[in-house]
Amino acid sequence: MAITPQGTSASITRIAAIAVMLVFFTIVPVDAATNADITAEIADKNRQIQELQKQIDNYQQQIDANRSKSVTLSGEISKLNAKINQVTLEVRSLGVSIDQTGLEIQDTQTKIGDALESIERHRLALGQYLRLAYSNDHTTLTEILLNNSVLSDFFSDIHYVETTQANIQNTINDIKDEKQELDVHKEKLEDKKSDLQRLKQLQEVARRGLSSDKMQKDKLLKDTKGQETKYQELVKKSKVDLERIRDQVYYLQQNGVSVEDAVKYAQLAAIRAGIRPAFLLGILEIESGLGKNVGKGNWMNDMYQCYLRLGKPQRAEVEKAAFLKIVAKLNLNADTVKVSREPNYGCGGAMGPAQFIPSTWLAYEEEVARLTGHNPPNPWSVEDAFMASATKLARGGATSKTREGEVRAAKAYISGKPTCSTATCNYYANAVLRKAADIEPNL
Repeated sequence: MAITPQGTSASITRIAAIAVMLVFFTIVPVDAATNADITAEIADKNRQIQELQKQIDNYQQQIDANRSKSVTLSGEISKLNAKINQVTLEVRSLGVSIDQTGLEIQDTQTKIGDALESIERHRLALGQYLRLAYSNDHTTLTEILLNNSVLSDFFSDIHYVETTQANIQNTINDIKDEKQELDVHKEKLEDKKSDLQRLKQLQEVARRGLSSDKMQKDKLLKDTKGQETKYQELVKKSKVDLERIRDQVYYLQQNGVSVEDAVKYAQLAAIRAGIRPAFLLGILEIESGLGKNVGKGNWMNDMYQCYLRLGKPQRAEVEKAAFLKIVAKLNLNADTVKVSREPNYGCGGAMGPAQFIPSTWLAYEEEVARLTGHNPPNPWSVEDAFMASATKLARGGATSKTREGEVRAAKAYISGKPTCSTATCNYYANAVLRKAADIEPNL
C-alpha cells in the first residue's frame, strides 16, 4: 500500500519519535564480568588485610607482655623480635592496602567513564528531542490539517508532541542527576588518590622503623655479646638519656624543633591537657615524618589556589578567611609566612610544627590561649603548637592514658573518626604507640 503525501508528515513524526526513543534507551554494553572481577579482588584484599591485622595484634600482645616483665636481655630481644615481626606484617598489610586502593581507584574511574557515556547518550537524545520539538513548533495548524487525512491522525500528532516535550524534560532531569553522580564519583576518586599517597608514605615510615628496630637489635647483641650482666649495665646507663630521645625525634628536628624544646614543651602541654608526654611526642614525630615540604609553601599558591584547582571554591574561601584572620591577629605578613606546600594529593596550607590547617587551628585557638596564657596563640610557636595537638588528642580520648583510649585519639587525629578501621588508621595508631613506647623510658 502506497503512502499518501498527506500521511507522510505524520509518519515522519512518528518515525522520528521512535528513533529518538531508540537512541534514549540504547544501552552501552558494560563489561559486567570485569566489574565483578574487580569487586571480588577488592573483597579478597580486604580479607588479607583483616588476617594480617589479627597477626599484628598478636605481636602487640607479645610486646605488651614483655614490657610488663622484669628487664632482661632475653626479654628485650623477644620484644624486639615481636616488633620486627609486627612491622614486617604492617609493611605487607600496607602493600595489600595500596593494591586494594589501586583497584578501588580503577573501579571508580570505570564508574566515572560509565557516567560520562550515559550523559553523552542523554545529550544525544536531548538533541533529537529538541529538533523534533522545533519541527513541530514551526508547523502551522493549516499544515497539520492538510497533512492528516483523518482527524484522529491530527490528535495522534498532538500526543507525539506532548510526549516529546515530556521526554525533553525527563532527559534534562536525568542529565542533572547523572552530573551530580559524576561529581560524587570524582570526589571519591580524589579521596582514594589521597589515601593511596598516605598509605605509600606510611609504608616508607614503616620500612624506616623496621630498619631501625633491626639495627637496635643487632647493636644490643653486639654490645652485650649475649651476656645478661652487660645488658644490665647498659640499662643503668640509659636512664634519662637525651641522646636516645634525640634519635627518636629526628623528623621534628628536621623541621626546626630541637629535642630539648620538643621534650620541654611536650611535657608541659601534655600535663596541662592530661595526656602522656611520650604519646604527644609520638604523634608529632609521626606527623612530621609523614610531612612533605613542611613550612616551604605560600598560602595563596599552595592552599587557596589549590582548592580552586580542585573545584572547591567554598573550601578555598573558608581556609583563606581563617588564615588571614590568624596572621592579622599576630601582625604577620600573610605573603611571607610559610605553610606546608601542596603535595601531590590534596592541598597545603598547614601551619607550624603541629601542621594544623587554618580552620582547624581556629577551632582550638580559645582553649590553647586559656592553657598557655598566650592570646592570641601562635601556630608557628612550638609551645602553642604542641598545646593545640595535646588538646586535640585529649578531646579524642587520650586522657584515659590507656592503649584503647590512645588508639582512638590517634585515629581521630588522622581521620576525625576515633572508630576508623581503615589500614591507614590502624597503621598510624600502631606507629604512634610504638614511637611513644620507644620515647617513654627516656623521659
